[in-house]
Amino acid sequence: MKSIKNIFMALGVAAAGLMTSSCINDLDLQPIDPSSINSSTFKDDPEAYMNRVLAEVYISFVNHGPNNNSQVSGFDGGMSSYARALFNLQELPTDEAFWMSTSDAALYTLSFGNITSDNEAIFGTYSRLIINVALCNNFIQTVEDGLFNLPDNLKDKAADYVRQCKILRSVCYYNLIDLFGSVPYADENDPMGTNAPQLSREEIFNRVTTTLEEVVAEYGAGKQTPALNYVGKDVAEGLLVRFYLNSEVFTGKPAWDKCLAHANNLISAHQGSGFQGSGLAEHFHQCFGANNYDYALGGANAVNEVLWILPENAPELLSYGGSTLMILGATTKTDNDLLFYNIGNGWKTFKGRPDLVNKFEWTDAAQSQSPDSRVKLWHTSADDYVNAMPFTDNNDWQNNGYQTNKYINRYILADGSVDMEHTPGAQGDGYVTTGYVGMRLAEIYLSAAEAILHGAGAKADALKYVNYIRQRAGVRAWSEADLNLDNLLDERCRELYHECLRRTDLIRAGKWTSGYNWSWKNSLLEGANYPAHYVLYPIPSQIINQSSYVQNPGY
Repeated sequence: MKSIKNIFMALGVAAAGLMTSSCINDLDLQPIDPSSINSSTFKDDPEAYMNRVLAEVYISFVNHGPNNNSQVSGFDGGMSSYARALFNLQELPTDEAFWMSTSDAALYTLSFGNITSDNEAIFGTYSRLIINVALCNNFIQTVEDGLFNLPDNLKDKAADYVRQCKILRSVCYYNLIDLFGSVPYADENDPMGTNAPQLSREEIFNRVTTTLEEVVAEYGAGKQTPALNYVGKDVAEGLLVRFYLNSEVFTGKPAWDKCLAHANNLISAHQGSGFQGSGLAEHFHQCFGANNYDYALGGANAVNEVLWILPENAPELLSYGGSTLMILGATTKTDNDLLFYNIGNGWKTFKGRPDLVNKFEWTDAAQSQSPDSRVKLWHTSADDYVNAMPFTDNNDWQNNGYQTNKYINRYILADGSVDMEHTPGAQGDGYVTTGYVGMRLAEIYLSAAEAILHGAGAKADALKYVNYIRQRAGVRAWSEADLNLDNLLDERCRELYHECLRRTDLIRAGKWTSGYNWSWKNSLLEGANYPAHYVLYPIPSQIINQSSYVQNPGY
């Protein structure tokens, strides 16, 4: 593929168009491929070039950049890949994960909840999201300006591609306002290379949800199944569920009814197959094995619990983030682990905190046996691990927390077991072929239940939705007495751990800065409250120092 910068230059737009001109050097897309594309060549094969430019948009959500190089100048490429960037900010300061590698100072610091405006991981996340917004806007503008020279028979295809880019841009703006609050906003109506105004959370929320509602309406009624690895109506509607679930945090105004309405649309579209006809995969880990593409929209299985999958099964899609991080980062380099997880390396970089482990049901005091299938890939006391975290580094890996692996680079069979007879794909030293899950139907069920508990619907439906999740996991069904917001928050933790939602969930529940402490929160083993301003991350100092943007309070 041609480099993104070359495409941008050919189209006459700035690579970091959302930034002020003085910030372009910090967020510039690196010139990787000497080949060039310019708009005058599009007429030679407009469909092929349009496909290629769209592919550049998608690839920016999977790896570091074109040809697996970083788009963020002077920054670790692996840390700035989309899924890894979110993991760093959504999981490491919470009760779910701790980065044990002291050599990664930015991540190790975040694990204690020490948040500063010069943290490189925060800069990497902000930069990744801003870059991806610019790429989406660039594609939409290229179509709308007629630069692809498309014949009439390609106009419908181009319109669908534009919808996809609007969805992907909305993904980024959801994360940006969630993490940073007030941020620069630009869409296809703003010329690239101009200064984007810094809008409030509420303003961006309103603009993006309006866009998504329009996109959903354009897709029309009924189930829409995009090609495998692409986004479509389900992701648009799932994003609306996320926006409306957090509306009170983002805007001060709840939108539980809208959250439930879009959640029920998705639930209705997927019901009829899978676990108890719910549309969920029969077994939890079918969403996280090397054949999880089969359970994604457009995949080979009739059950498509995975609404958005980020592929990692092609040479162009290799990444040190995504499922490679989720498997290698949580794993040792012992022969047993290399064989079981089907990997060529183990990084020993992050562990599940005791607070995560203790939320699961264990049948023995040693916490080695559980009826909950969601822990079956873990290493526990049965493997001589210790559910405590006194040292906070990986020098004594066995005695410093459980290995809470969620993903595996092996096929998951129809009965939910791990296929040890076949080896899917070539792993090499640092990559896996398992797809990374960006959104699942299970999340939608739990979000619907939460909206119902806030008065949006019938509690009997919420109970049914949560019990789909629990019964699939092999634990007892809840009674109505069990169903409350605190228990539901814990169930979200058990089902969605390490899926980059936890910080947002704790903030929405009022348990992020205070009201609930976990191990090493705010640098204390027993945990301590965060400062109130930690509800937002700071705008990176690299951006503030070179722009007129306003920093978040407290930083």
